[in-house]
Amino acid sequence: MRHRFLLHSLSHTFVVVDITKIGLLTEIYPKVGKEQMVPSLRFQSWRDVEEYLLALGAEAEKLERTAAQLKKTSVDVLTIM
Repeated sequence: MRHRFLLHSLSHTFVVVDITKIGLLTEIYPKVGKEQMVPSLRFQSWRDVEEYLLALGAEAEKLERTAAQLKKTSVDVLTIM
C-alpha cells in the first residue's frame, strides 16, 4: 500500500484525509483512543480531487467507484497501490 485516503463529500466540498500512516490496529481496546494528526486537503470540485489522486497513481476505474460511493453515502476509503 502506497497511500490510503478517507474521502468525505460535504455539501459542495470534498475533504481528502491521508490516513496512510495510521495503519490498522491488531486489537481493539474499548474506551481507549490515541489522538493522531493527519494531513487533510479540501477541494471545491471532484475534478480537482481526481487530478490530485491520479497524480499519486490512483486508477481511473477506482476513482469512478469512489465517486459513485461518495454520491451514495458521502464517505469512502481509497487505497492507492
